[in-house]
Amino acid sequence: MEEKARMKKGICLTALYPQAMENAELLLELFQKVKEKRFDCVEFYFHGKPEEELRIGKKLKELQMASVFLAGFPMKRDKVDLSAGCDEIRKKGVADCLKLYESAVRMQADKMLILSGPAWEMQDGKSRDGILWQMRNSLLEMESWLGQDGPQITLEFFNDKGEPWLAVGDIVMVQALFQTMPETRIGITFDTSHAVQLGWDVLPAFKALKPWIRHLHLANSVSRDKWHPLYGDKHPLFSIKGGDFSLAKIRKFYRTLAQSGDLAQVDICSFEVISRGEEDLYFAKTCEEAAYVWKKGSLGGFGIEKT
Repeated sequence: MEEKARMKKGICLTALYPQAMENAELLLELFQKVKEKRFDCVEFYFHGKPEEELRIGKKLKELQMASVFLAGFPMKRDKVDLSAGCDEIRKKGVADCLKLYESAVRMQADKMLILSGPAWEMQDGKSRDGILWQMRNSLLEMESWLGQDGPQITLEFFNDKGEPWLAVGDIVMVQALFQTMPETRIGITFDTSHAVQLGWDVLPAFKALKPWIRHLHLANSVSRDKWHPLYGDKHPLFSIKGGDFSLAKIRKFYRTLAQSGDLAQVDICSFEVISRGEEDLYFAKTCEEAAYVWKKGSLGGFGIEKT
């Protein structure tokens, strides 16, 4: 059984063109570029004036493109902590997220992606149970913002035992968190590279969190070779040597989920690759890799070695 046609397929634009985060004109041009490559979703972060945000929302509607507002970018940068043991810090984190949510509304985003905050091992006074309790409190407060037509909030989990050292966290912890909120409208963003960095096989990890997954990132990482220049949460292309996923492996993962019906509740699936200079080249290669994974085709057609 194939995934439902309603799933939008996108690209994480900010990871490829970080200079567009504060340049509305460039961002609008890039939306058109993404549309021409036949993606129907774009994921991005933008910081600017409210009138620029309104223009961005208007453009996305004109292009009939779904979008994910990547609030995780400034949250990670500013160490916004939704799981802080200190309630004053936690509530400030929620207030910061509300400002980001207001921006997401102005840009008519379909989703706003958030993250938890610094890992408990790196802070005094944090414990696993404390993280779960405080994170639950934050999510419940944030859920009160969700209107009928506003962006869905989606929580992306990260490695809590290595880079980038965020509190939520291991697959079992994420599962425990959402089991305490059975009726929640907040979803999970499942990033393939984060599951592997946490030491999980990607299919069992997906199935453990499947009831809450609404958003999927297909992303690569290097977690086996600590001396590799791309070791950690750096999202290289799937065609590099030494990655956790080859292009053939990520395609098999995606096709397995699609054919089993496990993507029925996932409404956006995007490729996430971080450029390292040569943004246009990385964009072109990401488009090629996405085309191979999402369409029937030959690896040879993209000049990629089958591994």
